[in-house]
Amino acid sequence: MTSDIRAIDAHVHLATAEWLEESMGPYIPSVEEYFHSTMAPRTLEEMVETYRRHHVRGILLAWDAERHTGRQGVSNQRIADIVREYPDVFWGFGSVDPVRTDAVERVRALPALGLKGLKLHPTLQGFDPANPDFDEFFATAAELNLPLLVHVGTSGVGARKPGGQGLRIDVCQPIRLDAIAARHPELRILLAHVGWPWHLDAIAMALHKTNVYLDISGWRYKYLPPEVHREMKSRLQDQVLFGTDYPMFDLAQQLQDFDALELEETVSAKILRQNALTFLGL
Repeated sequence: MTSDIRAIDAHVHLATAEWLEESMGPYIPSVEEYFHSTMAPRTLEEMVETYRRHHVRGILLAWDAERHTGRQGVSNQRIADIVREYPDVFWGFGSVDPVRTDAVERVRALPALGLKGLKLHPTLQGFDPANPDFDEFFATAAELNLPLLVHVGTSGVGARKPGGQGLRIDVCQPIRLDAIAARHPELRILLAHVGWPWHLDAIAMALHKTNVYLDISGWRYKYLPPEVHREMKSRLQDQVLFGTDYPMFDLAQQLQDFDALELEETVSAKILRQNALTFLGL
């Protein structure tokens, strides 16, 4: 199923107008300024062609942040439909706002949709993962063997704007997930973007708990913190995943930049592909 895949992109957003315009809308200028990029909507077919051309399979993410942002989301059903149509290109992760009164029921519905995991964004969903009110939510994900991909660290969304457009980044400190990882050792947790500026906390968590992983999406890899460079080549070579944060970053450029790191072949294979399969439970 995956033998012909060059890499697995652990962090892919739907680059169509339904996410860029309907979900992100007023946040796009801050993101483009922060990443020094322009994000014009693409068609789904263009996305599929890009990933097929580069022999990369992606984890495509739903988006449920309407309560906090007032912006339309990308539904779990929508992602499930795309995965069903393009099973050779994408796996899908659902998104559930933990503050929803039916959040646990929505998490329980994800496996039946064919979705492989759950994406959370505390800043844009406006919740604190360390709040004990969400214990049942995380316990349900663990029970269902649904790995978590959680945005940690700062955010390009709202960056360099007064008040960060009303968004808080303190709720995305990686350490807020440490108790969850300890309480549920079977729950695989992927800390997105290495958690900068709290990347040392993220590294410490991964070194302490083998069910904690880091993805290197959202970076030009040559600018990754030196501690991340060091550990991904050594002690954390089994717990770091390749990712782009597409469409914020160009897939071809990221693959080229990763090759430029000149990692040992065995380490490169783990980060590009093997670690993602382990994280996904495949």
